[in-house]
Amino acid sequence: MPIGSTAADTGPRDTVTTPRHGRLYRSGQRLRTLGPDSLLAVYLVLLLVVPARLVVGSIGATGTVANLFLLGALLWYALSWLMRRVSPAPHTRAPRIALLFYVVAILLAYVAVGRRDADASEYSAADRALLQLVILLPVVLLTTSLTEYRQIERLLKLFVKLCTGVAVLAMAEFVLKQSLTAWIVIPGLSSNAASQLIARGDFVRPTATASNTLELAATLVTALPFAIQQALYDTEGRKTWRKWAPVFLISLASVMTVSRTSVIGLLIVFLVLVVAWPLDRVGRALLVMIPALGATRVLVPGLVGTLIGLFTAMFNGGDDSTNSRTATSADVSAFMTGHTWFGRGPGTFLPELYRFTDNQYLLALLEIGVVGLTAIVVLYVTMIHCGGAGRRRSTDPARRETGQAFVAVGFVMLVVTATFDTLSFPIVAGSTFLMLGLSGAYLSVARREEAGTGDLPQ
Repeated sequence: MPIGSTAADTGPRDTVTTPRHGRLYRSGQRLRTLGPDSLLAVYLVLLLVVPARLVVGSIGATGTVANLFLLGALLWYALSWLMRRVSPAPHTRAPRIALLFYVVAILLAYVAVGRRDADASEYSAADRALLQLVILLPVVLLTTSLTEYRQIERLLKLFVKLCTGVAVLAMAEFVLKQSLTAWIVIPGLSSNAASQLIARGDFVRPTATASNTLELAATLVTALPFAIQQALYDTEGRKTWRKWAPVFLISLASVMTVSRTSVIGLLIVFLVLVVAWPLDRVGRALLVMIPALGATRVLVPGLVGTLIGLFTAMFNGGDDSTNSRTATSADVSAFMTGHTWFGRGPGTFLPELYRFTDNQYLLALLEIGVVGLTAIVVLYVTMIHCGGAGRRRSTDPARRETGQAFVAVGFVMLVVTATFDTLSFPIVAGSTFLMLGLSGAYLSVARREEAGTGDLPQ
């Protein structure tokens, strides 16, 4: 025994730990193994579970809980990148270039605000738009760092499950004719939107955790193609009704928003998916859809007629929202004088100063100019390209269907962006950039599979 030691000292020192030390060690290990997919999963939960109307009052609509979390995620990504613990996956250049183009367009438009005699509220709005841009950066950076298909698949499954829950909540609001999230209060946050539901015809339009009915409709339609893919290629051994329940609930809740956006989105999803399906699957889908439409007319009398009436009024010129968009479109040239290429400034076309646009393309043309409008279109086209290119390179039927789902989402966003100001709403904006990044990660996996290198360890 060494001099000065005791019997208690002779044992192996590294095996004697206190419970406190063990907990700290395990916590440190968990932090060291934290990956982009874990951060994105937390973001999805915050995005779809916490009502979007609850924000930090001084920031406005940008200050949602999910967006505040993204600021922390951006810091994590920067530190991890400096420590070489995370980096962009191979072959994910397309979504990052599309993001860069969008960032440059916003920055140029931000500079343009200072080159005109803008109102003080416009300067504040431009600052908030710049903050929103910074917040959305980590969504694409994190998703394009994913290197394995199972990570993409887990996030898409979580997205569908959360949207299914949102759909159930929306259906309950539709039936009960009252908001079920109005009672939710979080200390430090304030509501930036009315919690009362708006009626259209004889029906109340639900919002669930979204800040607007149209935001809810667009989010649900975005989840639908992935719900269909997961039902067609179930890997969990679920019973038939459990596989298809999310598809049914999301579709029905979308229709219950009583909006043209949902109907157009559902139609686009169906048309994009069926072109890649075998004829027997298309036939089975039609055999299900026709009775489902009839059941909807029986279960919710008047709903189908109201939806048809929305389109009839639009084409006959008797719809207030359509007339408002038309009036704004007629004045575009006056507002754009001297601001054609880079716009008047991001977020500066305020309804209280000017008017509502209800059209993201028109709003982009006014705020970030032709360059910014092109950048938004590039975001959607990039998503379509990544999904289609990844599908062509995949041999597994389930993964090929995932690629077609990304294509469907890209086309949906390309069209519904003309029906309301999509990127002004936090859930739609977050979902759009999430799908852009995931489509890039999907293409990365497909290209490495084609080259025979397979998934890379995270």
